[in-house]
Amino acid sequence: AINHTTTTEGLYPIHYAIRSKGRIRDDPIAAVDIVKYLLDCDPNVKFQKVGGIRSLLHCACFLGYNGSTIDVGIQIIKAIYDAHPEAIEDDDMVSDIHEYHEQVQAFINCELVYARQAKDRH
Repeated sequence: AINHTTTTEGLYPIHYAIRSKGRIRDDPIAAVDIVKYLLDCDPNVKFQKVGGIRSLLHCACFLGYNGSTIDVGIQIIKAIYDAHPEAIEDDDMVSDIHEYHEQVQAFINCELVYARQAKDRH
C-alpha cells in the first residue's frame, strides 16, 4: 500500500504524512515519526514523486509553514534529506528556494554548500 498512489492526485501515503505538517492533534511529532517509518519500510519510498514530478524533499520544502508548524516541518525535511540527500540538487528544488519559508531556505542553503563541498572533494 505504501507504493500505490491515489487515482486523483498521484499522491503516495508519505505525501499525506508530509502534508499533515504536524497537525495531528495531540502529538505533532507523530507526523515526523510516520514519515520516518514510511521511509524505513521500503528503500524506494524516497524516490516517490508527486504526480511523478516533484520529489519528496521538494514537496516538503514547498509547503506553507507558519510559526506553529515550522519546527515539525524542518524535522520532516531533515528526515527526507537524510534518506535521499541527492534530491537537494534537483534543479526545480533550487529554482523554487525563494518560495520556501525562511528557515527552510536556511536549511537548504546550508546543505547545498555542504553537498557542493563534498562533491568537489571527490
